[in-house]
Amino acid sequence: MYHRINIAVMPHTWADQPFTLINTRQFSQDSSHAAYYVATQMSLAHNGIIRGLNSISLQAPNLPAGDTTVARDFLIYCQCWSESMHHHHDAEEAIFFPEIESITKIKGLMEQNVEQHRAFTPGFDDFYEYSKTCQPGKYDGRKMKALVEAFAEPLIKHLHDEIETIRALDKYNSEKIRQAYRRFEKSLMATDNYRIAPLVFGTADRSFEGGIHDFPAVPFFVPYVINYVFGMRYRGVWRFNPCTSWRDRRELPYA
Repeated sequence: MYHRINIAVMPHTWADQPFTLINTRQFSQDSSHAAYYVATQMSLAHNGIIRGLNSISLQAPNLPAGDTTVARDFLIYCQCWSESMHHHHDAEEAIFFPEIESITKIKGLMEQNVEQHRAFTPGFDDFYEYSKTCQPGKYDGRKMKALVEAFAEPLIKHLHDEIETIRALDKYNSEKIRQAYRRFEKSLMATDNYRIAPLVFGTADRSFEGGIHDFPAVPFFVPYVINYVFGMRYRGVWRFNPCTSWRDRRELPYA
């Protein structure tokens, strides 16, 4: 029930479909407990993952036939999305989940989330392997689309369900929950900025929910660094992003 929207009713095709984004309005403005802040931040991060997957799903079948440059860049885009998601979930399992279980003193509290990671891993691994090994001249858009479909449903369910788990932490120490998230957030910064940073900013929509969120919250100059420094090495790859480095929506070129 989480993952499908009726595309026919949408006036334009953009990265908020076919897999549904997480609505934060019920808790994002509640400052009474850090659990709501963490749930909001995690929702926005998960929505970036979903927009990236939507961008892949929508554009995969429509790349111009025989254009190996476009195919190469798209395959790298899929690699970068996979690496970003892998990094996010590894950090959850290594840092965030154990800290939450330590704070709550409930061993296994986050086990359901770990099990959900395992549920989509086989299909996700197949997708990542194809993006790494496929020769651009042999790229098959229908195959790529099928690979996405093979793991998307359990992934999207997990990305939604995990937010409810985090919201339910409002019965535990607020400041400890906030600090656990900050350590997790810091660990996410230890990554390949040339392959991940342009993706993170290019899948963050600052107009989401009426522009009430500032995510990622950074000084004004950071998007310039992302765009003109980190974004240059794989310049052609970021054409598939649904947003600019300044987090403004733009048209998907192959949707």
